Amino acid sequence: MRKILLGTTMLAGLLVAAPAFAADMPLKAPPRAAPYYSDWTGFYLFGFGGYSWGKISPDDFNFSDINSHLHNPKPKGGVFGFGGGYLWQYGAWVGGLEVDYGFSDEKDHQSLGCVSVLVRSTSLSCSRATVSSKIDALGSARVRAGYLFTPSLLAFGTAGVAWGRSELDVVGFEAKPNLFGWVAGGGMEYKLFEHIRIRGEYLHYDFGSTSYAFQPILTINAKTRDDVARGALIWSFN
Repeated sequence: MRKILLGTTMLAGLLVAAPAFAADMPLKAPPRAAPYYSDWTGFYLFGFGGYSWGKISPDDFNFSDINSHLHNPKPKGGVFGFGGGYLWQYGAWVGGLEVDYGFSDEKDHQSLGCVSVLVRSTSLSCSRATVSSKIDALGSARVRAGYLFTPSLLAFGTAGVAWGRSELDVVGFEAKPNLFGWVAGGGMEYKLFEHIRIRGEYLHYDFGSTSYAFQPILTINAKTRDDVARGALIWSFN
């Protein structure tokens, strides 16, 4: 009988102490909620504007070799255009495809005094020496990849194929080649409202060595490069 009474007393004591012991145990922190990122998946269109500066460098000589007052053409000026693309979002990562076309007002003009010009061994009258250049079109098709540092702020890199059009005028003789090469760059994009985003980016275009044909006298090969800093206003359809 005493054994039964003792056991009953011990069991009752354990039942009373159990809640107090549980209350003294440290509580486990609840799991952190996964960060939420707004949806960037979908089509978009944009218009852009900015500033561009380029360089046309002959493969076999420099214009300064002809005259110390000349330099290899460095056209620069404004650029504006339009484009569109599609993005896919995977958590905080965003990737996509984009195409654009831009109109450029890059120009460079150099002028010297009166010089004699020979064409096919025939001496022409004294002519004012001018070297003018411009890049008037730039386009690209690129892949994009970036990371969302906040639900509304995307940092990205981009690269792809590029095309363009340039013009070089030397003492009245013109060459107007089409350009093909590659482009790469990066920037930041910010979602202002549900369908409206803004972007700032830098792009470097490299068109390699291109033939500039000055009919009817000669053809030269020259490397053409261009750099663009631009901003864009974007309308997304998602």
